[in-house]
Parts: sequence; C-alpha cells; structure tokens
Amino acid sequence: VSQWSFNDAFTEEDVIDFDKRVKNFLYKESGKEINPTYTCELKIDGLKVVLEYKDGILVSAATRGDGKVGEDVTVNVRTIESIPIKIKKPINIIVEGEVWISKKQFELLNQDRIKSGEVLYANPRNVAAGTIRQLDPKIVAERKLDSFIYDVAYIDDIEPKSQIEELDLLKDLGFKVNKNKKYCKDIREVIDFWKEWQKKSNKEPYQIDGIVIKVSEKEFQKVLGFTGKAPRFAIAFKFPAEQVTTVVEDILFQVGRT
Repeated sequence: VSQWSFNDAFTEEDVIDFDKRVKNFLYKESGKEINPTYTCELKIDGLKVVLEYKDGILVSAATRGDGKVGEDVTVNVRTIESIPIKIKKPINIIVEGEVWISKKQFELLNQDRIKSGEVLYANPRNVAAGTIRQLDPKIVAERKLDSFIYDVAYIDDIEPKSQIEELDLLKDLGFKVNKNKKYCKDIREVIDFWKEWQKKSNKEPYQIDGIVIKVSEKEFQKVLGFTGKAPRFAIAFKFPAEQVTTVVEDILFQVGRT
C-alpha cells in the first residue's frame, strides 16, 4: 500500500482555506453544493507504522519509508504490548498507526544516559524511531513502546461509512485507538477543538504536535482522493512551535571580502 504524508496548516486561515478547497472540489465533481463534516484526531508525534494481518494474524510491520518502500520492523513491533499479534476477526486487513514512547519512559532513558555519561536523547519521537529500528528486540521490549492505530488502508468486505465508524471498527478488532477524537459539523468546530487541545496537550503522557482533520464521510473521501503527495480530504493542523527564552552569550563579527 503506497504511503503519503499530510499537508500542514499552521493558522486558522489555512484551515478555512482547506475547507473551501474541499467544498470547491466536491462541487466541481458533483455539480452541487456539499457541506462535509469533519473528524478530528490528535496528531501523535511518533513513528508511522503499517501493519498487515492475514486471516487475523500479524504477518508484517513496516515503517513509512519513502512512501513506496519501508523498513521491515516486524520482529520489533511484535514486542509492543498494545499491538495485537492476533485480532478479533480472521480477516485480511492493512492498518496504519503511530508508535510512540511515553514522556515518562523518555525521561527514565535520559536519566540512565546521564549516569553512564552518554549524550542525552533529543526528543521522544527520535527515540521511538530509533528504537523500532533496533537490531535487538530485547532492547525494544525494555523501552515499552506504545501505539495508536488510526487508519484502515485495506480491508476485506467491511466498508465503514465514516471516519468515526472506521475508528470504532479498529477498536472492535482489538487495536488501541486514541479516545480523544471529535466529530465536527463544520470547520468552526474543528478550530475550537484545535484551540482546546493547544491548551491541554501537555497533560497527556505522549507528545502531541497538532490535530489531524479528515472529511468524515468515506464517499466524499473517495471523490476527493489524493494529490501526488497527500490526501485532499485531510490536513494536519499544527500547534504553534514552543517558544523559550535563551541567552546570547557572545557575538562574533567578521569583515567580509567586499
């Protein structure tokens, strides 16, 4: 299954423009005014994985890679407790999700590195990505990675009619699904959800760098489709970058040739 990345939005204006593009595209394709609804999910800052199940059994796990070819990380993914080796129905399915390490586990790893005089890890995302590519599955197991599954890339027969239905299906099959999702009737409700989570994102045990907005109706998702790199029916609405105060200790001036 080919992989893609979301386009990013950084301001309310960007998201309002996204809503206009969606409606304009649907109008061009159908010849009538359509007002889609949206499903909002938290954007977890981790490593994307693609899991394939045959007859309900996990047969492969891969990273996103370059969108066409990813790294085989099946052995390591099998050590992650929240990823089922066997799901609750014997079906063929390919799902996508995020592997992450908790802030608490990240701090413990850095404390160990302080004791051993090693360079500290920069952030939880890099640790999750580095860990899942580890050659030793025992190290992966020790680091207690976690996951959230959020998308069905392929499934036998069953056809969810909305994004919420798809998330509910994933949960029913035994996958860990993030509970902090919201069905929004319009783009204004989407912006309110983004503002709400901007204030409280630090309270969760995992890193969140924004929200993901998807057109709820699967029939509209199919009409909207994809550009070369990203889905037209979804966008990542990023939180503003964290700002901190630093001290400039020195400035060196140099006279150039001219």
